[in-house]
Amino acid sequence: MDFTELLRSLALTCIDGFRRNRLPVFLSVIALLLTGALALTSDYDERPRYRKMVLPKIEKAENQFFDIMYEAEKESDQKWRIRYFLEGHRRAAAALRVVREERPLTERGRKAQRELARYYELVDEELAIIRTEMSFNESYDYLAEWKLQNAKLLAIRGRWLAWVRG
Repeated sequence: MDFTELLRSLALTCIDGFRRNRLPVFLSVIALLLTGALALTSDYDERPRYRKMVLPKIEKAENQFFDIMYEAEKESDQKWRIRYFLEGHRRAAAALRVVREERPLTERGRKAQRELARYYELVDEELAIIRTEMSFNESYDYLAEWKLQNAKLLAIRGRWLAWVRG
């Protein structure tokens, strides 16, 4: 028996099996087509899973960052204010690491997560620029500059927040 005879024998066996089992084959093909169509057209909403599994980690990192920046604004002693500000920069970088670790499943989720990562990348960059300016100019109002820059950047974070809230 050569290879062509083997293929011919397999094909005839398959055709005979299909002919004897028309109804099960027909129903299987319909089920396969329907489940394939549903799988390709369904819009999975991962936000409930994201809110439960991912959001607590991100919220913790964000709260640490925003709380320390608020402490820097409240502090009256200049040395402690600078320390809080520098710690805020470190915590912004930590928040960026937490955001980058998480990988949403859907395209919308990945897009929203990229927006949040972009926000923290820009925050990190702005804080680095402010710190550089602080080293050149002792009378520099770094907290006012931070508030101004953050107000501009919050729209980026707002897009992620809009996706999370639905």
